[in-house]
Amino acid sequence: MIRFLVSIPCLLLKSVKKLINTSFERWLSRRNPQQYEHQLTSRNIMIYPSRFGFTYLLFVVVLFLLATNYQNNIILLLSYLLASLFITVMLHSFYNITKLSFSSIAQQSGYANDTLYFPIYVKTTKIHYDINAFFSNRSLPTVASKIEQCQLGANILTLTYKPTSRGQHQLGRVTVFSEYSLGFFVSKSILDFGHCALVYPQPKTLNLTKLLGGSQTKDNASNTHQTSNFEGNDDFFELKRFVIGESNSSIAWKQEAKGRGRFSKHYHQYQSQLVWLSIIDMPGESVEMKLSYLSFLVSELTALNQEFGLALSSNVNDKSINIAPNTGVKHQQACLTALALY
Repeated sequence: MIRFLVSIPCLLLKSVKKLINTSFERWLSRRNPQQYEHQLTSRNIMIYPSRFGFTYLLFVVVLFLLATNYQNNIILLLSYLLASLFITVMLHSFYNITKLSFSSIAQQSGYANDTLYFPIYVKTTKIHYDINAFFSNRSLPTVASKIEQCQLGANILTLTYKPTSRGQHQLGRVTVFSEYSLGFFVSKSILDFGHCALVYPQPKTLNLTKLLGGSQTKDNASNTHQTSNFEGNDDFFELKRFVIGESNSSIAWKQEAKGRGRFSKHYHQYQSQLVWLSIIDMPGESVEMKLSYLSFLVSELTALNQEFGLALSSNVNDKSINIAPNTGVKHQQACLTALALY
């Protein structure tokens, strides 16, 4: 019973906190909607005293109370001067961050455990100082980026994010702030660029030769055809007796010079059937391990200009989850995206 009574205030506190956060998120969505570019104005800038600013303000209040209590005009004048400095710095802090323009590309892609970079382009028509930016979600493994002196024209703030797992990661809003000048105030704005990261499975090395040697087509018989592993690369196969009518360029002149007779050289171009990369055929027990092997094979076969298809379902005709055979960088990106979202 006592535990139940003690837990009631905690539950109420959590409910109130959740309600406040939900209301704040709705207010932010109306105030700063998601878009590619943001212009800082009085509508989307928030300014409040820093810890040092609160301490300074408390000192001014105490000084004012002492001056009125002891009727000391000099101390009273000093408290007025310090208060006027506080207000002046507040206006100066606001004008330091206003009229800045921020823009950024929403999506970046990369492999798990690799560092992704999100550049934020800052445009200005005057010099600004101490411009900082970081992802508002503090749980993200990221650090703040800073420009000490923002010059005229274009400047860049680069935010980093190092994902540990594959998938589509929503990174949330970006907080831009400045404590210039004197550190009395924090002027900030919470912007939403729609940042997200498409993270591919981390590649794990697999023996490509064995895969290509044992691969078999899983398509219909009418679509089955043979392709070269390395287009245009023929390897020497055997020597045969020269037949009149064959090209002189194929004659093995070294053999004839040694008095062994006239032979012609024949070459063989290695052929293999069309490769299907299937998650079922991948070694390993876990799905993540299989996806990591597929991620490696997709990149390797693309580098070799090998035509291949990706089968994430036992039925290769299921186009909703399988990708038809093709080559090229666009095909590679399509396959890696399918692996990331699997």
